[in-house]
Amino acid sequence: MKRSEQRSVKRLDAQFQTCAELQELFQPLSPDLVAIQLSTGPLHGRVRIFVLGSYRFNVLETSQSLFLSGSRRPRPCTLAIPLTDAMVDQPYRAQGIAMPWPGLMGYNRSLCDFDLRVPARSTLATVVIAKEALMERHAQQGGGPLMLKRWECTNQLEVQTDLRLRLQKQLNDLIERDQDTWKPQEPDQLIDTLIRCFEAQNSRTMPIAKRQTRHEAAIELLHWCANNTSKSLSMNELSVELNQSRTSLFKGSREHFECTPLELQRSIRMDKVRHLLLSTGRRNELGLNGVGAIATAMGFTSRSHFARRYQQQYGEPPQATLNRIEAVNTINAGEPPLNPVNERL
Repeated sequence: MKRSEQRSVKRLDAQFQTCAELQELFQPLSPDLVAIQLSTGPLHGRVRIFVLGSYRFNVLETSQSLFLSGSRRPRPCTLAIPLTDAMVDQPYRAQGIAMPWPGLMGYNRSLCDFDLRVPARSTLATVVIAKEALMERHAQQGGGPLMLKRWECTNQLEVQTDLRLRLQKQLNDLIERDQDTWKPQEPDQLIDTLIRCFEAQNSRTMPIAKRQTRHEAAIELLHWCANNTSKSLSMNELSVELNQSRTSLFKGSREHFECTPLELQRSIRMDKVRHLLLSTGRRNELGLNGVGAIATAMGFTSRSHFARRYQQQYGEPPQATLNRIEAVNTINAGEPPLNPVNERL
């Protein structure tokens, strides 16, 4: 049986409202993924993952701008395909480089990690294919050396309008239908279109840019903050902890996350708070009752300052978030909702 004739399996179709929840969804595939929300407002997103033999398709939808960073698996070939066009002032970015035209990104096989910036109100598809399967399709199509050269030497590829529309249609047709209706040849046809994109002579490319010191510092800072949410360090302490200069940390954070290192720490901890407010089960596991207890557990010492920052980020007081979730839980339990009592913060 050919790879494309194997039954497809939708391994995941889930919604998320926090970056912490998004990280949990991707835990089996990308254990060290770190996601942060760059824009303000409530986050609403959806993740779908399809697997078919040697192919895997991931689809990420997000209402807010996100920054994603994690390790790359060494063997499979991976590439990202924006399914929605970006605004001029909010481009997609791969490895810190803005994508100047519609196309493919994040595919270079020499990279051991990735960082992607996804704009608000966007949909990003990721295609993962075993290298052997890609080489087999490439040989069947009579492909030349251009695809292999671009795959090894560049990390962004312009896709001509006709190929882009075909590629988007093929992907949308697959992800919006029940997997049982997929025709055996459809995933192979999608890979064939990707090969044609790489073989198009007139398509422009962007080379891999060596990360500047401040970019490396920003990525290291991001992962440290995500793994140390109970700590709140000063700039001097962060500089010593990460063995990076204050200048590199500050400039790198401002350039890639549009905030200072101290604001980045607070943003990640704030996301954790919202995650707990929205998750009754997780709160119960940790024995955290009430907004104040959750905020304190996440390192916020000033309740009024925390509440103000939370409302600025998500457009509602933290108590309103908790009241809404508890009201839903009460209705689901078949009990009349109680009048919420506001907790002073």
